[in-house]
Amino acid sequence: MAVFPREIIGLYLEKDRLQYCCAKKGLLGLSLKSPSPDMEPQGSIEGSDYSCLRKFLEAISPGTRYEIFVALPRGAFFVRDMALPPMGLEDAWISVQNNLSVNCHLPLEEVYYDISLSQKGNGNISALIFYASRKEVDRILDIFSDTGKRHLLKRLMPFSLGVYLWLLMQGYPLPLKLITPPQEGSYELGVYSKEGLLYSASWPESEGYDASRFVLAGLEARFEDMNGQVYFLGQEGTPGLPPPPDNKLKPLPLIMENPGVAAIAGALSRRRQVSLDGRVTKVKQFRPWHVLLPLAVIVLFALGFLTWHGYRDLLTVSAQVKTAETEVQALRNKIVPLDNRLKALESSRKLYKDIEDYVKGRPDLYKIINETARLVPEGTRFSYLLYERGKVTIRGTSRDALEVLNLLRKSKMFTQVKLVGSVSRDRFYNERFSISIKLKQGPSQSK
Repeated sequence: MAVFPREIIGLYLEKDRLQYCCAKKGLLGLSLKSPSPDMEPQGSIEGSDYSCLRKFLEAISPGTRYEIFVALPRGAFFVRDMALPPMGLEDAWISVQNNLSVNCHLPLEEVYYDISLSQKGNGNISALIFYASRKEVDRILDIFSDTGKRHLLKRLMPFSLGVYLWLLMQGYPLPLKLITPPQEGSYELGVYSKEGLLYSASWPESEGYDASRFVLAGLEARFEDMNGQVYFLGQEGTPGLPPPPDNKLKPLPLIMENPGVAAIAGALSRRRQVSLDGRVTKVKQFRPWHVLLPLAVIVLFALGFLTWHGYRDLLTVSAQVKTAETEVQALRNKIVPLDNRLKALESSRKLYKDIEDYVKGRPDLYKIINETARLVPEGTRFSYLLYERGKVTIRGTSRDALEVLNLLRKSKMFTQVKLVGSVSRDRFYNERFSISIKLKQGPSQSK
């Protein structure tokens, strides 16, 4: 499953013809995608001397982020095979490289090459050396550079290796012997097994399919365990390769319909790839980040899911809290008037108690006033009376303040009568005085 979407262009390139297929690989799988608004997702372009490639590259949208993979026909490259005893793949790689000058019929400085290693169950290694004329490949690379699309080119691969990867993805039973249609004037017979492409032989198109008998005879002598039916890729020979039992690359066309799908199969495969553009790749080694990166992505998605789930629960709880707050506020709105009434009742109760206490504890003021009026001499006037618990203070004028004091002391209602402050006289010779009277406690004044 692709974590990040990829936009892939698969090209099958001959000098006079180009077949393309454009696909997008995302989380939901594969889908066809047009390389530009004026082009179909798949098709072919005719031309001469690679002009078809230039037309295609100039037609695709500028600024595109496509990854371009090119499958070269069998007539554009050469294959040499080597059989090696059991050893490590690194050692096998070095051994094949040391024998390149012996196996290749062209000088190494004039070719681009790459190596494919397949280790069988018994440990023996089958090595295929793919090499192509540097001058011929540079013509293709120059067209990519001239059109400003060189950075989009990811790989120049042999068509037969793309076929092998397609067979693996589609779940065909292997081993399998397959003859491909003429490619740039050459037929090809490939032997495909679960370990890889074990053998590739070609012969001129002018010799026809009949020449395949001689190739098969040599193949049987070399691979004694490779008996079985030979299939033809396409409609020119019988029996033709049957459709895949379960097409796992929908909605892409079948490789028989559009050989550009072979390049897309190379783009989608995780196996080590062969590239004939000068970028020799080493034997694929284990890299920790190959495991850690997908694991980190899985953990990231898991954390994202948990965060989303927690956020959703938080929203639910928040909504419930809001509802509860609304209900609580409604209850408060109902309680506030009742609380106010309760406070008013409490205030009334306290006021009633204070009044009751006052009534129970107040002296009989009228009796005090009458007693005072009865005792004082004629002409005595009072301008001020202050009652405090158990005590009365009066101010007034009289001809003789001392006489008033002595007369008040005779009352049985008062326990103590005394002058407060000094006595003064006004212009009418009346004396101004202030008297403090302490009241005698009675049944009505017990509190």
